[in-house]
Amino acid sequence: MPASNIIDIAIGISFVFIVLSIVASAIIEAISTVLSLRAVTLRQAIERLLKDRVMTDKVYRHPLIDRLTKDDDTDPAYIPSDLFARALIDVVIAWDDQKDRPAPPERMGMLKSIVLVPVRAFAQFLRNLWPRTNDRTEVLDVPAPDLEQFRARLTRAKGIHAGTRAALAALVVDEKVKTHDDAVHRIATWFDRTMEGVGGWYKRTVTLMIAVVSVVIAVVLNVDAFVVVDNLSKDAVLRQSVATIVTDSIKQGSNDVRTIEEAVADRKAAGRATPEEAAKLEQELKTGELLRKRVVGLKQSLDSLTMPMGWPEGPQWVCRPTEQPCDQRLLPVTFWGWGRRIAGWLFTAIAMSLGAPFWFDLLNKFVNLRAAAPPPAKAQPRLVTAGADGPVTEPHTRTKPTMDRNGSSRSDAPPPLS
Repeated sequence: MPASNIIDIAIGISFVFIVLSIVASAIIEAISTVLSLRAVTLRQAIERLLKDRVMTDKVYRHPLIDRLTKDDDTDPAYIPSDLFARALIDVVIAWDDQKDRPAPPERMGMLKSIVLVPVRAFAQFLRNLWPRTNDRTEVLDVPAPDLEQFRARLTRAKGIHAGTRAALAALVVDEKVKTHDDAVHRIATWFDRTMEGVGGWYKRTVTLMIAVVSVVIAVVLNVDAFVVVDNLSKDAVLRQSVATIVTDSIKQGSNDVRTIEEAVADRKAAGRATPEEAAKLEQELKTGELLRKRVVGLKQSLDSLTMPMGWPEGPQWVCRPTEQPCDQRLLPVTFWGWGRRIAGWLFTAIAMSLGAPFWFDLLNKFVNLRAAAPPPAKAQPRLVTAGADGPVTEPHTRTKPTMDRNGSSRSDAPPPLS
């Protein structure tokens, strides 16, 4: 196969993977925003850090932490380490030995928190209809911060988990810790180092969600990478038209290309962002606009390329061996056919998991290669000659001119009849 054809196939399949990756990313961002995934992950991490749900609730109800959110039933997606340290010190000092009873973190607590998100959202909606004067902020009766009082309360308070007590004691009993601010700095550093691992935990959760969503998209939209490549390699008209449309769109900077560039820029920014910046990006995310512009718009542009994707219209879903010709988008009935179809869906899902930035950079390289490569050969026109049975089309061939003994060029073809 000529190199120009391979480049055209690569351009077509790369554009498909870019659009599908953006669709998957938009769905993941929408799910993460609706379920408050980052906030839920942070709360579960703090519960594991303190090994106590009661102490975690008190820290979240502290005025320094509670004011980080706009309503009563929303947890913050990011907590500054110095505020966490000050709130935790106040909670330990104000710990009530008679009323406060420790509660270990729940198993499957993250799943339970996600399930309760819509319940909490509905409760907040009702409270907005009938506002109340008080809120959940807990006013702690804590005197002026004092390091010695914190040390003493940490040693004598009943109900604090032994692991949490030991960790905090190791941080503040050092002789270098002489003031309250020193203790805050020590606890804040401990919190930051713990949250570094939580960032990896959150990314692994998102990666798993992307893998699941990618498989669902590949099956629901019936995007078999093997079928797409097979059609692009065999259909010269489809291959050249798709490559030309995509190349022209990139050169002219069409609306679809600008949308892709925005999505790629957002993905790169999210990958480089700190936890605080990532939380702000999620708060500024407009899910409705994202789904409307990036998902619906790009999906329509992909459909306009007439690529062999999606499910065929009509009641027929299965391709039977006796039915010829058979649409490749139909479900197979043989074992090997199903194996190839499942492998094609999985290959599409894996390609989507690589992300839009990867495929967009690759697409730009293929477009540059196509611009530098010689254009593909076009079909030669045909001559029409008269025969006994009517006009007959013959391919038009040009003979190589030869030189006679006088040095003038001549053709081996006989002269035309007069």
